[in-house]
Amino acid sequence: MFKTWEEVQKYQEGVARILTNSIKLNRVSHSYIFEGPKGTRKKGVAIFFAKTLLCTDLKDLTPCNECHNCKRVDNLTHPNLFLIDPPGKTIKKEVISNLIQELAKASLEPGPRVYIVIDADRFNQSSANTLLKTMEEPGQEVYQILITENIHTLLSTIISRAETIHFLPVDRDLIKNHLMSLDVKETFASIISQYTSDIDTAEKLVKNKETEEIYLLVTEIFQNMLLKDQSSIISFLQAEKLLNTNENIDIFLNLLIFYQKDILTYKINYEDEIMFIDHKETITKLAKKINKYQAQEYLQEMLDLSMKLKYNINSQLAFNKLLMSLERGYKYATSSRSDTV
Repeated sequence: MFKTWEEVQKYQEGVARILTNSIKLNRVSHSYIFEGPKGTRKKGVAIFFAKTLLCTDLKDLTPCNECHNCKRVDNLTHPNLFLIDPPGKTIKKEVISNLIQELAKASLEPGPRVYIVIDADRFNQSSANTLLKTMEEPGQEVYQILITENIHTLLSTIISRAETIHFLPVDRDLIKNHLMSLDVKETFASIISQYTSDIDTAEKLVKNKETEEIYLLVTEIFQNMLLKDQSSIISFLQAEKLLNTNENIDIFLNLLIFYQKDILTYKINYEDEIMFIDHKETITKLAKKINKYQAQEYLQEMLDLSMKLKYNINSQLAFNKLLMSLERGYKYATSSRSDTV
């Protein structure tokens, strides 16, 4: 939960400026569309904006976070705050009709009423047309915020009646620093911040023991490339239970890609951009065993595999083939290219 507009500004500078100016100039729109990629804090900003409108003791446009209204907004129990997030793939007409009936009643408490629709792109034709009625006659001190990742799926008539606020992807360094504030090691935080731009997903990943195990597996696989008596393929096969979901396979492959990118990054003298900081010694040794073109070939193999995994292929066989290719190059210095860099 956001506590200040300065916090919002850190993640969404333009959004914070637009919304605070609208409050300052008393030009708050009755209808907003918050649109942008997943993980851009749209829901958090919407709830904080509602808190700003409902707070009874604003301090320089910032909610006090102490009054009865603020605490109830934080707990999502304020009677003037409506969060519309029904289960299922669509938001049905009945949900919006019930909301309209609720808004037509006399408010139990003074102050504005705010309703927030999560994933507004789930409207069907009927519920969207019903929503339009609330936009044409919103009522006194009634505000709506529609949240979506797919604004183009909304009716043009809905878009034209609302002020659209665009949310930009969260800066990767912000995600990294946020994870480090949770006592996550810098290398792990750096890697997860590159894997996802969704800060909530990033938090879940670093708290998931399996994510750390996948990270350790990837580092073990590359360390084994330097050891004649250790097999990266065996390390992979021993982790069969760990790589039993599509999500874990995706994380595993992406971390392999990041590590291989680090090796290529070292080869082209951009050492400051290495993500696996704690494994720089291993990366250095591996980089010296191959040339730049081999490093590029291995990275391309991984990227190609990423595309193939979207189809119904045997992932275990595919990874075995990839690791055999890596071992031939790193352990035995064999490649289709003979030129060196």
